[in-house]
Amino acid sequence: MKKVNSLIIGQGIAGSMVAYMLHQKGISFMVLDSGKTNSASRVAAGMFSAISGKRKTFDEEMFRRQKFAIETFKQLEKLLGVIFLHEENIYNIIHTEKEKTETIDRTKDEKFNLQIELNPLPIENIKAEFGAIAIKNSGWVNCELILDTYRSYLATNNSFSIVDFKYDELEIRNGSFCYKDFEAMNIIFCEGYQLSNNPFFENENIIPCKGDILTLEHLNRGNKKILKRNGCFVIPTNDKTVKAGSTYLWNNGDEQLNIADAQELKNKVNDILSSDYKIIAHKSAIRPTTKNREVIAKQHSVYNNMFMLNGLGTKGIIQAPYYANYISELISIKN
Repeated sequence: MKKVNSLIIGQGIAGSMVAYMLHQKGISFMVLDSGKTNSASRVAAGMFSAISGKRKTFDEEMFRRQKFAIETFKQLEKLLGVIFLHEENIYNIIHTEKEKTETIDRTKDEKFNLQIELNPLPIENIKAEFGAIAIKNSGWVNCELILDTYRSYLATNNSFSIVDFKYDELEIRNGSFCYKDFEAMNIIFCEGYQLSNNPFFENENIIPCKGDILTLEHLNRGNKKILKRNGCFVIPTNDKTVKAGSTYLWNNGDEQLNIADAQELKNKVNDILSSDYKIIAHKSAIRPTTKNREVIAKQHSVYNNMFMLNGLGTKGIIQAPYYANYISELISIKN
């Protein structure tokens, strides 16, 4: 059997970040992943900002975690030799007159005011009849590029294997975990919404939330800013295509594409883009969410060498490095 310090189950953003943090600490690991192409991490837009919600609340703690995440992603870019981090303002289009009044009122908050720009320059082919604000210190991460390039890196270094993980085939021997050809002192579950099937963490309540993303062919005329209006975002991925999303279908674990969901999203996109576009791809995935939007990053109550990281939520791209580092610290202390 191949012996490593840790087995990581799942190579989404959570599993990838755990692997990277262990790598930074010189701790050996093996990542086991099903190879699924429509996981939530792969379909995710990867947008980040410390301002969120209808009230556009600025979260100082999230801002600190965002700084840590950006630094982590820059280090990972150097390791992999690719660029997947895009620090660009969010062009937040105001949807109604009421929202305009509320946004102006929010500028009385000094911390919020430092994070935004009132009356940014207009963008061509965009509907913004009530104006817009630019949200600073924002951006997006190409999640699929991270996962693909990091997977190749791990495979080259014999730290990745495509495996359809079966819980009943996991053996616990003298405090170690044995699975097929691998033996490890620690195991970390980073399975996304599949956690609901995990017999070791039966009390963790994961709520499946289906989300849809459209890829559109659209001439952006050099615009690189993220567009956002009424909960819908449009991210320019290159000079001709944008990624638009997302829908939120709570308590929905149906992975099948639905034409009605695509139409709902298209209607929202029509409120943003004033020029013609062509839909060239429609994808959906199931997000793992929690009741109170709390990230689950914990050590098992019985097996102190079993861990899990899940439920990263809408701020997942910010949360993942922070909580992955927390898990890696727990493992490092044990070594």
